[in-house]
Amino acid sequence: MKSPKRLKGFISPSHRRAPKQESEIAKRIKGRCTVGSGNKDEKGDVRLKGVCRIEAKTTKHNSFSVTQKILDQIETAALSSGTGELPVLIIEFIDEKGNPKRSIAVTPTWVLDIITQQK
Repeated sequence: MKSPKRLKGFISPSHRRAPKQESEIAKRIKGRCTVGSGNKDEKGDVRLKGVCRIEAKTTKHNSFSVTQKILDQIETAALSSGTGELPVLIIEFIDEKGNPKRSIAVTPTWVLDIITQQK
């Protein structure tokens, strides 16, 4: 029986890129990376307290499935903060070497309603 790649020290380009992506997002929005990438009490990968909670995903594939589970997790984390944070999912597409090609943000449509009401 073959050992899984994860036990042989293999790190995919997506896993190698993820911490860099999170720190770049945090720097860009003047927020901070969440300790343990959200695996502790505080959920999400990046947070700008009182403004937004971000879940960052990276893929080398040509597509990425946005699931109800992913959206529910970041939305629950943002809303449970008690500070009115907006949930954002950022998906970064990378090439075979792990270099970023394109990045998009996904957010619930109710966030657009809040943004437009602030004008």
